[in-house]
Amino acid sequence: MRAALLHSPRSITIEELPDPHPRRGWAKLRVLEVGICGTDKAIYLGTYRPGKLPLIPGHEIAGIVEEIGEDEHEALVGKKVTTEINITCGKCWFCRNDMETHCPYRRALGISENGGMADYVLTPVENLHVVEELTPLQASFVEPLAAAIQMTVMERPRGKNFLVLGAGTIGLLAAHVLRLYSPEILVVSVREDSPKAELVKSMGFEFIPVNELEHFVKSETPEGQGFDYVVEATGAPEGLALALKFVRPRGVIAAKSTHGIASELDYTSLVVKEVKLVGSRCGPFKTAIDLIKRGKIEVDRLVTSKFDLEDVKEAFEVSLRRDQVKVHVIP
Repeated sequence: MRAALLHSPRSITIEELPDPHPRRGWAKLRVLEVGICGTDKAIYLGTYRPGKLPLIPGHEIAGIVEEIGEDEHEALVGKKVTTEINITCGKCWFCRNDMETHCPYRRALGISENGGMADYVLTPVENLHVVEELTPLQASFVEPLAAAIQMTVMERPRGKNFLVLGAGTIGLLAAHVLRLYSPEILVVSVREDSPKAELVKSMGFEFIPVNELEHFVKSETPEGQGFDYVVEATGAPEGLALALKFVRPRGVIAAKSTHGIASELDYTSLVVKEVKLVGSRCGPFKTAIDLIKRGKIEVDRLVTSKFDLEDVKEAFEVSLRRDQVKVHVIP
């Protein structure tokens, strides 16, 4: 099979590898489409250290089940699926207490195990979700949408004034999720010169440039003190400081960036404002699939570029441009 192998930061090549074969409890997928996410970009740049190198990246996967490592799941062969990325032990304290994503023995597709930027990928059968009604593009969005939903699982949005900092994939998916909570104010904010501003507005979100947020907060939020719920999805280390600046006292910051770079935090302001800072990552696939299937979340327009697997190097480089939201690779 062809596979994209990342050897070191910004060094990725297409190589011929033996076709993988699933062992008992695993499935072999023929990859249809795979997205490049913020974590993938951080791994590519070297700011986020993967579990191994060389590595086949990619965990936002849509595929067709080609082979199963055991007879009892043969009905899955030929089905269109997406896969969860975490491979867990199922036995530790965290797994037994519904916190599988924090299993200390966890491995992750595209991060510590070979992922989907190849003709084929192996994944546990228990991680599969059949998505026959979704297109391959939509199926590859289940994982990032689930991650956006997870912020509301960790801390349900309260109040009516919401702010999303950042208009990348997670930022825009987070804005779509927050819109389901019927806010009075829902602002998406990026830098004034961002090429994503028009996309934000075309999706029906209020766009306020970062340099105008302070004036907006003073004039439009209660007592001029900030937003009830702020999503930090800038993908930049300075995003946390902005979130803390614009959240109201006793408000919530939902932290979503995974850039791998240390961020400075005004700890005193966090304490004095009594702000709740909540991290979240992997989320509920079934909810994400249902929302896409029912047309509640728009994902198709978020893909701004597509590349063949042979052009994976260009795909990653293009994904770093400010005008890109989501770049997909199609084996």
